[in-house]
Amino acid sequence: MDMIVETDLGHDPDDFFTICYLVAAGVKIRCLTVVPGDPDQLAVARFLMNVLDLKIPLGASKLNRTKPSSGGMHYAILKKHGFSLEAKPDDLGHVLVEQTFKDFPESDVFIIGPASSVGKFFKDHPDHAVARGTMQGGFLPYSLYSPVERLEKFEGKEWVPSFNPNGDRPGFMAFASANISDRKFVGKNVCHSVLYSREIHERLTPNGTTAADIFKEGMDFYLMNHGEKKFHDPMAAVCHLYPEVGVFVRGKPVKMEAGWSVMLDPNGDQVLADVNREAFWKHIVEFN
Repeated sequence: MDMIVETDLGHDPDDFFTICYLVAAGVKIRCLTVVPGDPDQLAVARFLMNVLDLKIPLGASKLNRTKPSSGGMHYAILKKHGFSLEAKPDDLGHVLVEQTFKDFPESDVFIIGPASSVGKFFKDHPDHAVARGTMQGGFLPYSLYSPVERLEKFEGKEWVPSFNPNGDRPGFMAFASANISDRKFVGKNVCHSVLYSREIHERLTPNGTTAADIFKEGMDFYLMNHGEKKFHDPMAAVCHLYPEVGVFVRGKPVKMEAGWSVMLDPNGDQVLADVNREAFWKHIVEFN
């Protein structure tokens, strides 16, 4: 599977783990574009590209950023491996997305950040057809589908803010309306109830790939200071590769006040409503 990945890597660590998982599972990432493209975000991307032998273009949604925005686990792993805390992109993300589609026309689109570069590409090329695209973000109210595990903070809510769609609303809407045959949205209603814990970490079985080893190393650093991690972006990755782990409803994301909800539509996209958690964790811990 060829894939274009848009990410806000370097902020919430789950982007880091997601990229490692995808590579360990055999996905061929053909282009990586970072939002917005702060120098330390790009340093994390360059680190992963180097150690995972990803000879691919690195884009940013904005050029000439100078203010750092990362830290924590990311800085720890960069320093351990002797990598700089700053790096630069090869070009603007949407430019590289366009070139990647020319070189690898069957590429999937996978978004785990604001849809800035991919969104601009689709705004500039509204007729471009893509077979599969998945974005992490959004919210499906419990009133439309009740998952097995419900969270008190979402009870009675018909909409909630969602960082990725709000981070670039025009880009999000461009992705949501693009010519994508199989489009999925993986939102807070499920992701916030799926937590990577020390117990899950003990089950981790690296599959002999460098990507799996780096995943473990990064999580070792993370768990030194945290008890668990919400696994939103890895959930989106597994749902993209293995949609059978999820329960999906058909609908369209809709803007409501300061947040997002879903309007059910039998002809709409696939919106994650629930997940087989054990099947999900099996994919994660075995990197398949």
